[in-house]
Amino acid sequence: MIHKIEAQYLHSKIHLGAMFYQGDLTPRAIDYSFGPGNLAWGVSVGKDLTDWISINARFMKGTLTGDDSYSTNLIQRSRNLSFSSPLYEYGFYADVRINKFWKALDKYKLRLYLSVGLNLIHFNPKTYYKGQWVDLQPLGTEGQTLPGSVKNKYSLNSLSRPIGITIEFDITHRTAFGLEIAPRKTYTDYLDDVSGAYPFYDDMMSAGNTLGANLSNRRGEFFGTDNERLSTGATRGNPNNNDWYTHVGCYFKFKFGKTRTSTFEEQPDKNQYPIQKDSP
Repeated sequence: MIHKIEAQYLHSKIHLGAMFYQGDLTPRAIDYSFGPGNLAWGVSVGKDLTDWISINARFMKGTLTGDDSYSTNLIQRSRNLSFSSPLYEYGFYADVRINKFWKALDKYKLRLYLSVGLNLIHFNPKTYYKGQWVDLQPLGTEGQTLPGSVKNKYSLNSLSRPIGITIEFDITHRTAFGLEIAPRKTYTDYLDDVSGAYPFYDDMMSAGNTLGANLSNRRGEFFGTDNERLSTGATRGNPNNNDWYTHVGCYFKFKFGKTRTSTFEEQPDKNQYPIQKDSP
């Protein structure tokens, strides 16, 4: 039996979905606790290298948010920190078609992909304070701007490593629709401006960083009191785990360019059709 496999050389996608933050300001202090979902969108262009592997370049834009007020834990709620950050992704991905190894999927006319890649990301955490949004990184809320500090201001650029699963099916010969989910591991612990320890409040004030002092420790706002004088090194976040975020969404795929057709012949099963020997 002769089979034909067709693959388009080039394709583009329009992505739409949501991004979910995972870090120090999620409702629960566990790995699989997420911040609220926020709209994300993007575009990508790609090329089929074979009938089972393709590469693509992708741009995504979204928003990440986290807020201690969503926690059911009183200690975390009283920390009273929150953030919102735009997120820009510039990435390269490789998609491996699982149907190549799991033939049973073909009868459902679905394509299952494993996606891996690498993104350059840009972020900028802000918080809402006295009626306006304030950029947090320049303030050094963990003492980065104090004289003699061993900490430097964190970079607003980092890398993330996505790994995801996609299910895709054809709408027409030239268009397709897909559903995707892909967690991203980042190489920064500052998507949310929270990583390690509180600086000493009076040190921040002495350095003339009143706004940084007030936004570093917001427990007083929660309790309706003056800012607490926490000792230097008091726990503000967990420095042992970098932040994550996850994209969940869908896309419309447009195929263009030349079509590559591969043909192969299925060999008969020798056990099904045994060779008959002539009788003497």
